Amino acid sequence: MQLVLLYNPEKCSGCLYCMAACAYKHYGTLDIEKSFVTILGGPEDGSFIGIHCAHCEHPACMAACPKDAITKDEETGLVLIDHMKCIGCRSCNYACPVSIPRFDEELRVSVKCDFCGGDPYCVKFCTTGAMSLAPREEARKLFGGGVVVRG
Repeated sequence: MQLVLLYNPEKCSGCLYCMAACAYKHYGTLDIEKSFVTILGGPEDGSFIGIHCAHCEHPACMAACPKDAITKDEETGLVLIDHMKCIGCRSCNYACPVSIPRFDEELRVSVKCDFCGGDPYCVKFCTTGAMSLAPREEARKLFGGGVVVRG
């Protein structure tokens, strides 16, 4: 069963715990600039927007990669970057409609969400339940197949 990340902006408090947890899981730091999840917005109007990898059914990032460093696992639905194959050309960064893969200057490769091996820290440490997991098919039904479904 393929799971996806769901983000509910009505529940988001903007605490950024999801970002800190992601950065810590992948880099051992609480530097939210290293997170693969981004929460935009501010306390001025209390509205926040979550941006994260959709692990698309037809990933543009994968199609753009000249070295086949990006693959999609048909069973889990995850779109992953093999850092040993990535040449750091950034084609995936530009091809993604929401610019999810980002270039890591230190590693000299593109990086993105890997779903934390099936137990996403952004969901695990979300204090308000704004980030959750759902089966892809269930999420489609909830959102009518719209672009809101990411994961």
